Amino acid sequence: MLDKLKLFFLSSFLFLVVGCGSDTAVDLVVNGNMDNCPQKTLGQMANDYMDSPSWESLVAVDGSTYVNLKGGITYDGVPATALVQFLVNENTDRFEVNVMEINNIPQNNLIAIVLLNNMCEA
Repeated sequence: MLDKLKLFFLSSFLFLVVGCGSDTAVDLVVNGNMDNCPQKTLGQMANDYMDSPSWESLVAVDGSTYVNLKGGITYDGVPATALVQFLVNENTDRFEVNVMEINNIPQNNLIAIVLLNNMCEA
């Protein structure tokens, strides 16, 4: 009985963590454009530049909605994994880059801008 209770709580927790993101937030970012790249959606940019891009949304404890884009890139001539996180304001249908990581190492805003410019030009 205790094992069934543990399984129930674990599956409920996973549902809350995985299910807390908003699909509309992902759609907003995937189908949206960056101000400096109006000719391509972010979805097109990711598909043209990254290996196996994936998208997920999450809602933070403070209620903020984020969308994560993760995919393979080449960084300094070496295969790497990039994560670009967007902060979404669903009330205004706007989003902005929040953080960027390469191989789980936070990057500064300049690297994020260079990556997004390269993605636009791909």
